[in-house]
Amino acid sequence: MTHLEVRDLSPEFGAEIIGFDPKAPLDDATRDELRHLFDTRRLLLFRNMDLSHEEQARICTMLIRKGEAETIEAMGSRESFISNKLDDGVAPFGRLQFHGDTMWADNPYQVLSLYGADVGNPVAPTTFVDAVSAWKTLPDDLRRRAEGHEVLQTAGAVRRGDMSSVLLTEVENPPSTVTRINYTHPRTGETVLHICEQMTKNVLGMPEAESEELLTSLFKHLYRADRQLEHNWRKGDFVVFDNIALQHSRGRVTKEGPARTLRKVASPMPRLRPDQMPRWKAEAA
Repeated sequence: MTHLEVRDLSPEFGAEIIGFDPKAPLDDATRDELRHLFDTRRLLLFRNMDLSHEEQARICTMLIRKGEAETIEAMGSRESFISNKLDDGVAPFGRLQFHGDTMWADNPYQVLSLYGADVGNPVAPTTFVDAVSAWKTLPDDLRRRAEGHEVLQTAGAVRRGDMSSVLLTEVENPPSTVTRINYTHPRTGETVLHICEQMTKNVLGMPEAESEELLTSLFKHLYRADRQLEHNWRKGDFVVFDNIALQHSRGRVTKEGPARTLRKVASPMPRLRPDQMPRWKAEAA
């Protein structure tokens, strides 16, 4: 069994894993330990990794107990990068509000990973919050108001909160789904406060003003400064996290700034038509 050193990154979630070699054969005990840490800490950080695209995909699907078919699907036909330097880089500029990737899908990513392929200094950090802990610590009166209500999650335009420098996208036919605010995690069974400022449009069956007031109160609790975990990127960093339990945001990135190229692998992959894909438009003023 590989000996892993584990360092908590915050009281609620996140752990740095030291001593893991992605190129070594993975024994059952180490696999079980990593899965347990992923389920309970929800974010794993590995520093100074020399990580191939395939190795990244295999780790992701292993953590959510999937096999070879899901690994191949997660790799896709080519590598995908969040980058301000590559011509085909995703989200190449601007700021990103808190969100869970593909929250608008019926079957959203359970795992999302980012690998620091080319990282200059300084670059915008990625900030995380834990929506499982947020639900557990929700004040009783706010929980009673939220529990059982459904919300519309959309890849379309949602304009809310501080929009300064936010990356604006266009989607011809944005996909959407309806979920409960108190959402049951499909793998762990835990309850998630399943709303985000970037993709949650409104509470269904509730007047607009009442819906927005409830969402604003929930966001205030979810995004409290003392709940946030900020990751400052270095080259070779590998961060893999539970995309349903956690949300993430990004500080402002510019095309002219230091290189910030992160290879992205996630699973399961939603099947989208070309008219459901985003186009990067501009930054909000």
